[in-house]
Amino acid sequence: MYFKRSEAFLWILISVPLLLISAATFAQDEPSECVETGALAYDNWTKMDSGGDGSLPDGVQSADYIRCKACHGWDRRGTEGGYVRRSRKDTRPNAGAGDGDSTPRAIMTGTVTADQITHAGTGRSYADGQGSWVPLDDERSAANTAAHAGGYTLGNQHPDFSTGGMTQEQVDCLVEFLNFADGDPAVYFADIDPSQNPVLYTLVGTADPTAGQTFFASSCEGCHTVDFALDYLEGDGKFSELAQKARWGSPDTSMTRSSMGDPTSANIADLLLYLQDAGATGFAVNPGLTGTWWNSSRPGEGFLLEFADQPGQPDVLTMFASFYTYDNMGNQVWLTAQPTAPDLNAVGTTVEVTYFITDGAMWGADFDGNDVNLTEWGAGSLVFDSCSSGSVSLMPNQAMIDMGFTDLEYALTRDLLDSGIACPASTGN
Repeated sequence: MYFKRSEAFLWILISVPLLLISAATFAQDEPSECVETGALAYDNWTKMDSGGDGSLPDGVQSADYIRCKACHGWDRRGTEGGYVRRSRKDTRPNAGAGDGDSTPRAIMTGTVTADQITHAGTGRSYADGQGSWVPLDDERSAANTAAHAGGYTLGNQHPDFSTGGMTQEQVDCLVEFLNFADGDPAVYFADIDPSQNPVLYTLVGTADPTAGQTFFASSCEGCHTVDFALDYLEGDGKFSELAQKARWGSPDTSMTRSSMGDPTSANIADLLLYLQDAGATGFAVNPGLTGTWWNSSRPGEGFLLEFADQPGQPDVLTMFASFYTYDNMGNQVWLTAQPTAPDLNAVGTTVEVTYFITDGAMWGADFDGNDVNLTEWGAGSLVFDSCSSGSVSLMPNQAMIDMGFTDLEYALTRDLLDSGIACPASTGN
């Protein structure tokens, strides 16, 4: 299922923009039994529910070395998705991170053929999977380092599935599944941002968290709690793994597609947004938080926030914040806030800031920018739990304490105005 460089170029031009298309773009055709089998085979084709016989082929000690998802990822984007930081170990391959093989692992729905799956005569042997692993010794000699690098890369190569193990029916059903439009990751995710850690998944705009809560109660709650699901989603790329398993089931377990009510792609998008809004890791500071934030118990006071890339520095996220409030004498006060981190892509959900207060300039025609005094007011943070909820803290410095300001902390919501920017959005959008 690896593709040539020309095909990788087509993936960049065609498939990635598809991630920005609403799930409504794809017809929600009922998946065939073969599609369902192919979905399970993509997970682990050796399992009986996936059409296998439950055993590993000769030369295979770890099933991960022959699983499709092990290199392409649950979101089918390889190192461009949830497996961006997945490293190879003696028990598993990866999507190419850290090795010398630049072959893309991304799969473009609608273009997959049986030959791309079998890799007859071009793939590695099963024994060259785990068996290629050469650990680094303490001395890190040149020979040992080279052997480790060579074995590391070899183990990540696509297996030759024509040599036994996978049946023709499984190959055919994998083709049908990987070409099934309503199974493409774009029906769940409007964007996948591997620059975030963990990888940030933006759900499609049609997703409904209320419907997702209903689906969780009816299809998941019998076996899993919300807390379990949130803990599970803390891992890198887990949103796409949950999308796969909640839609198609987990082979040879009680978690079957039928036991979950034969979910549609809309059900899965709803479920993921519900869990993301409930606070699952995967949410992070992003441009979609731009807007007006306030607390309804404090009318006449609030924050205007803008998140965007730094001028001339694409993908370096920054924030400008202004806080409209009052002093202890009832006078209007305007504070501004600047983040202390140079790039907010790495801060998760908390932005540490320095607050400033301005004075000195005059109204109207008498305004002169040289008259503006920018005085440090104090420090604090803005914390975002979801696209519509968060909190703020403000801690004045001693000079401001002497002027009557005190520590302040309270919850924020964004139910007043919508900026129109998708949230959570990729910092590259």
